[in-house]
Amino acid sequence: MPNISALIAAPFAALSFALPVRPEPAALWRAGEWMTCAEFSELLCDCTGWTVKPGIYPDDPDGVGHWLIDPSGDRQGDIWPGPDLDDLQMWVGERIDEALSAADGCEF
Repeated sequence: MPNISALIAAPFAALSFALPVRPEPAALWRAGEWMTCAEFSELLCDCTGWTVKPGIYPDDPDGVGHWLIDPSGDRQGDIWPGPDLDDLQMWVGERIDEALSAADGCEF
């Protein structure tokens, strides 16, 4: 007697496909690719211990900004205005680059 579950599963197995896997934040940084706030925050934390959190910026038309959070969890300075992380990435980019080059061969 044929295996009924195998007969039912066979058409679905033919439809399966692998979803693309997003590279690690360090690989995105090295390639100069766009990163989400969460990806950038993960990379910054891995390299410096600091993180980035989205917040509300009342003077911006979009009302969105980003806080730079120190390793103890405190907000540092004023909120970085706007939905883009470009200015913040440029400001901390050298520290990330130094950490990544120092960790050459590590898990970054």
